[in-house]
Amino acid sequence: MILVRRAVSSAASRRCGLLTLAQPRYRFFSSALEKQWADAANATGKVKPVAKVPRAAAAVDVPAQAQPIQEVDALIVGGGVMSCSVGLMMKLLHPDWKILIVEQADRVGAECSNEWRNAGTGHAALCEPNYTPMVNGEVDVSKAIAINSKFMVGMQWWTWLVETGVLPDASFIQPAPHITFVQGEKNVNWLRERHEKLQAYPSFAEMEYTEDYDKVKEWCSLLCAGRPRDDVIAATRHPSGTECNFGLLTRYLAQSFSELGGEVQMLSTVSSLEQQVDKSWLIGIDKNHLSKETQRVRAKVVFAGAGGGTLRVLQKAGIPEVKGYAGMPVSGKFLVCQNPEVIAQNRNKIYSPASVGAPPMSVPHLDWRTIYGRDCIFFGPFAGFSPTVFNQKGPVASTLDWFATLKPNNIMPLIKTGLYNLDLVQYLCKELMASKDKQLETLRGFYPDAKAEDWTMIWAGQRITTVDPDGTLQFGTKVMASKDKTIVGLLGASPGASVSPHIAIECLDHFHAASDFEKQWHMALAQMIPSYGRDLNAEAGLYDKTWARCSDVLLHGELSGHKTAQQNMEKVFLRLDVDQSGNLSVEDLRLHLQKNGVAAESIDAVINKIDADHSGDITRDEFTSGFSDFVTGQFARGPAK
Repeated sequence: MILVRRAVSSAASRRCGLLTLAQPRYRFFSSALEKQWADAANATGKVKPVAKVPRAAAAVDVPAQAQPIQEVDALIVGGGVMSCSVGLMMKLLHPDWKILIVEQADRVGAECSNEWRNAGTGHAALCEPNYTPMVNGEVDVSKAIAINSKFMVGMQWWTWLVETGVLPDASFIQPAPHITFVQGEKNVNWLRERHEKLQAYPSFAEMEYTEDYDKVKEWCSLLCAGRPRDDVIAATRHPSGTECNFGLLTRYLAQSFSELGGEVQMLSTVSSLEQQVDKSWLIGIDKNHLSKETQRVRAKVVFAGAGGGTLRVLQKAGIPEVKGYAGMPVSGKFLVCQNPEVIAQNRNKIYSPASVGAPPMSVPHLDWRTIYGRDCIFFGPFAGFSPTVFNQKGPVASTLDWFATLKPNNIMPLIKTGLYNLDLVQYLCKELMASKDKQLETLRGFYPDAKAEDWTMIWAGQRITTVDPDGTLQFGTKVMASKDKTIVGLLGASPGASVSPHIAIECLDHFHAASDFEKQWHMALAQMIPSYGRDLNAEAGLYDKTWARCSDVLLHGELSGHKTAQQNMEKVFLRLDVDQSGNLSVEDLRLHLQKNGVAAESIDAVINKIDADHSGDITRDEFTSGFSDFVTGQFARGPAK
């Protein structure tokens, strides 16, 4: 067994995404797994074990003019959830590789991966109408089945990362039922057929369907608040949905990548890529420093996962495969509610079909979220248009980034896109001119009793939708690779973050190394992802077994976000429970607070809040429920004893 040391963050810092050093937790990589990886790659000897490097070992910067060309095995452009997933997966498959991630912002996950830039839905096709369109008069569920399988690849990989200690815990994901809500007879008929077809598959077997007003109200009272009982409505509910904080996940992945020996370099922008005779790439990187020198890096392979910036990176590389491709920027906005009384009425992810002419990414949805430890609700997105690529660079610089992607060979495809999608153009124009009253009216279609004072508008992420050379608008993700398989890029948007581990595998499979290390990679991935190469819905019992393991580890087990926060509270309780009786006496707690210099009146106030039943004994549950009072009550100190 190989020992891995992991610093566990406090509950508060986890929610803020700040990984502070706290008590170390030790978990283990399977020695059998290490042996299999090593045996599969014994052409070069044993694979080095996955061991985290001390922070103190980080390289010290030297003046730019003294730096030679930096040699790496792989360069990864972008610091979002996709690039960090590819980087960490690559590092796990090849611990001895030198891998560099460069990000132009001052932090990873600053753009579309950031928790304020997306709705946080774990896209498993449990509630999203996009994935079950009408085709030839029937509901086609094939895409939903495929998306669900891809999401489950991610759930299994995250489970493995948490179990082995590569990630500290599962605070980035939590349970949230997924609901599809429709209005009108046509949509009700569509939803009824959708439910009938999907329920035949194990991954959708738990899905419930109702046209009953009271049942919908039971599932989510917000939907029926102020809604007439004679409205024609229907809904499905899947209890095993999830709410994901992709910003926090990205920060977890990046830190773990660094601790395993990878390098993350911030405030760095790729300015040039030039392929060498030996097929390697010489990359120029502009760093945000006082020197005018450009950093030079030579990489055997390059992955471009820079979101909207990927197209420009591939264009700079000059690969012919990118010729004719363009990017259409689409902005998004969300209404956010932080009123606890409203939030208490919804703990779900609720999706409805998009309005006529709206892009698939603009399907209206009402999302319960937890950000920085506080619950809130998002509604949207409200689409718009801005000729920019990034949110963080500023409007002028980001606009120039987009105009730089326009080439003689992709202007016509962009024009065709506008002509082929006049309804989309009309929709975007309408959204741009929508007043606040109109936006509130849209919200009230979901939540009739919505009050304007409870909702605040924020800008969501900037998506660059891929335009094919023939003018077709692609709303999914597209993997693009050079003919020699030395550079791979990921274009497009949704459902990227939710299925990022599956896409990471797909991206890695496009490199020439995939054939060189085929056996090694397949054996390692099968260890990380038990259903790898298998059909979750076709193999009897496989989905139920797989979901049970993922649910236990990520959502309900000892390493889930809720449990780890609870464990920290219980450690304090056990430290105070000196006689191990399972209860604290009021006097024991009073003595502890007195020793810590807490004033008498503050002690009385804390005890009155924690000892809810005033029995004189404080149970474990009472202590956990009143933990915040216990902590904050100690701030009011009296004279030291």
